[in-house]
Amino acid sequence: MTALIDPSELHVRRERWIDAPPQNIYDLISDVEASADWTPDLVSAKYESLEVPREGSWFTAVNSDVRHDHSWITRSRVYIADPGREFAWYVVVEGVDATSWHYSLYPQGGGTVVVETWQVEHVFPIMGQSREELLELKIHNAAGMDATLDALAERASGVAT
Repeated sequence: MTALIDPSELHVRRERWIDAPPQNIYDLISDVEASADWTPDLVSAKYESLEVPREGSWFTAVNSDVRHDHSWITRSRVYIADPGREFAWYVVVEGVDATSWHYSLYPQGGGTVVVETWQVEHVFPIMGQSREELLELKIHNAAGMDATLDALAERASGVAT
């Protein structure tokens, strides 16, 4: 699969200023169960432990892709849980860190600049069977990230500071 595309090409970065303090945004992002309310492909998610979120925590998610009319389950491991600053996890496939989802939070002007990144670490056939399919996944995820940040901004602005 790696011959189809260099994983470094499968990277998306989105940035958005949100009118809420970093800690409020962190609390929303790290609550993976509630994330289904503002993340387009996420149907549900649940931490596997009660002591969450922290580095090393695992969660399972059910995802759905209306483009291809299918659903799938992922298992993810939190690798950064720095309240008010960063939250990140790897989606793990066959014991390998396949993709990274990362949020960085920067206070600015009474609100927060939220930077969301997605990076493929290791290409698996389930991601796409051709270079075109993999690039389509990148475009799809970029649009989903835009929608997520829009919905997160709306949700965070309604959270009391």
